[in-house]
This record gives sequence, structure tokens and C-alpha cells, in this order.
Amino acid sequence: MDYGKINRYLWLLGVAYWLFTWFGNKKTAQHYNPGRRLAALVATVFVYWILYHSNSLVDVRILPYSDLMGPLSSILCAAGIAIAIWARTILGRNWSANPTIKEGHELITRGPYRFVRHPIYTGILLAMVGSPVVADGRLRSVLFFAFVAIGLHFKSKVEEGLMMQTFPNSYPEYCRRTKAIIPFIL
Repeated sequence: MDYGKINRYLWLLGVAYWLFTWFGNKKTAQHYNPGRRLAALVATVFVYWILYHSNSLVDVRILPYSDLMGPLSSILCAAGIAIAIWARTILGRNWSANPTIKEGHELITRGPYRFVRHPIYTGILLAMVGSPVVADGRLRSVLFFAFVAIGLHFKSKVEEGLMMQTFPNSYPEYCRRTKAIIPFIL
């Protein structure tokens, strides 16, 4: 079975869902600098290109190969994409690609938001652990995962600042009840 192909289809499913649900969101009331989002996207593409189009030390395998890696990579990828789609669905019209506050913004604490404050990021990172990290097993994939994780960490801090301003009474309590990315841990 071609688990690499399965993983690509899973990522395409996630991207297709995002594109399909992109429109119809609430109007933006307050936003963070969208130019920074573009800069982050360009940097991500650049880092990906450097890591995956070079035959250097980053191409070395650091995870030992096993016949279980293919199925495990697809299971993790599918679980991550499912969590991200679930979170996006629950967030509904409050969602935006850039850190923003929408008109009539709601503090969502149901669905996966009961467990973590940023379940879309949780899903993306879990899917990345499956594909490419486990599937590829090379240093380049671990480095790319780390780059994306750091970027999502900084983006989550911007979002949390906006949420603290918008929900000064309820958001701090929500933060005390839930972790940011990994339930009960982080």
C-alpha cells in the first residue's frame, strides 16, 4: 500500500475543506497585520524548498525504518486532519487565516476547544508528525516540523492577545482550564 499517496490525499482533503469553508465568515472588526501572515507564508515555503530540495546533511535518516511507519504515518496524518477539520467546523464563521476578531465574535469553548485553545494547530502538528516526520524519518522533516511549530506558537500568542482584549473576563478563566496545544500538557 502506498502510504505516501494516502497522506497526500489526506492533506488535499484538508486543504479542500479549508478552501470550501473560506467564504461566508463574519466581517473583521480588528485584525493583526496581514503582511506578517504573508511574510510567514513566504518564509515557510522558502524553508520547505531549502530543506526538501537540497542533498545535504538534512537529508539523513534519523528515525529507523520499520514496516509500521507507513500505516502509523497515515493514522497520525488522518487523526490530525480530522481534528483540524473538526475544530474549523466548530469555530464556524469566527475563523480567519489571520489573527482577527470578527464582528460579533464568540469565545468558542465547545468541541475540541474544550480540550485545547488551538485545536486547529494541534491537528496540523499531529498530521505533520505523521506526514512528513514519521513517513520520511529524515532530519529535514523534523526541522520543517520544528519551524512550523515555532511559527504556530508565535501566531497563537498573537491570537491569545486579541482574545484577552476581547474577552477580558472569560478568556483568562478559559486559559486556566485548558492547555494551548496538547491536552493536559502544553
